Amino acid sequence: MEIVHIPINKISPSPFQPRETFDKEELEELAESIKEFDLLNPILIRSTGDDTYQIIAGERRWRAAQFVGMKKIYAIIKDIDDSRQRIESLIENIHRKDLYMIEKGRGVLEIFRAEGIIQSPKSLANIINSIQRKKSRNLSLIPTEEKIDEICSKIHIKPNTVRLWLEAASVEPEIIQKELGKSVEDRIPERVLSRLSTIADPNLQKSIYAKIVELDMGKDQASKFVSQIKKIPDVERDAILTQGIPVEVLGDAKDGYSIEIPKDEIDAVKKAVAVGKKKSAEILAKPIIEERGRHRRNLQAHSKIIEMLDNLFCPWCGKPASTHLRWTCHSDETWEEVREQAKENYDDASKRTEVNGRFMPKKK
Repeated sequence: MEIVHIPINKISPSPFQPRETFDKEELEELAESIKEFDLLNPILIRSTGDDTYQIIAGERRWRAAQFVGMKKIYAIIKDIDDSRQRIESLIENIHRKDLYMIEKGRGVLEIFRAEGIIQSPKSLANIINSIQRKKSRNLSLIPTEEKIDEICSKIHIKPNTVRLWLEAASVEPEIIQKELGKSVEDRIPERVLSRLSTIADPNLQKSIYAKIVELDMGKDQASKFVSQIKKIPDVERDAILTQGIPVEVLGDAKDGYSIEIPKDEIDAVKKAVAVGKKKSAEILAKPIIEERGRHRRNLQAHSKIIEMLDNLFCPWCGKPASTHLRWTCHSDETWEEVREQAKENYDDASKRTEVNGRFMPKKK
């Protein structure tokens, strides 16, 4: 392919670039190299019409060239459409060693979406894990799994690595924003992000992340910490995560790991736990909390009933059971309407601080 000299202001970055941050010092170093030795490797671009171009690969070189005031840049023009450019640009970029795991995960996710796979990053990671288990047991894959497996092969990345990247990209947006805003040396170990994705509760995930950052944990200690903190009773766990108490993760893979609290901090933990239990008891004793619990259980029960009724029908006439079951007091309401009213009651109770006597049985 022919190398051409293109005016830099005629070129725009790719909208499919997975990198979300460009390290200023690295760009300056690259710029100094370009200033001294010129651009050794041309960038790859495509024509977008009207004498303008879009980068397929080489955005860092393009930015660094602008930094030193170059008016033109060496480039190779490739004739591809939007869809193909998106795939090629993403594949080229996720193979860069200096790209952060979160960015690689987002890049991989875009590749899957470009191929028609629209699952969330965590769901996709779980599917890839399931595919690997099935393949190891020589079990057949369903069509969607086959397509996902084919995409993993096309991008030439091991499925397990793709899974880790997707898990990293699935952690809470607040955590991602904080990590991408840090310098490379200040970020937490990449694989710890994958471990954090196993925490389903968003607030708990953020609290555990904050503790890892606070104690400046290394990869092994942080991974073990995530695994063990989930096994600790709620009140004790909350004390460790919210009271600023230092902890150590001890043990090994053979005998198991445990979270240890320094002896001089044990009294502080006991006090925090006692305070936490007292606050929990006070909250649970409030009548409105009891009513909210009733509405929540009522909503859950109605939801489950409807799910079960979908599979029930009269063994004589074949009519769905939901057409026969009615409340005696509101016989004209359908189960769907009853469930919606139950949801409205629960939402209302969640906003109120006083109970509604209609729903609270009189205590004897």
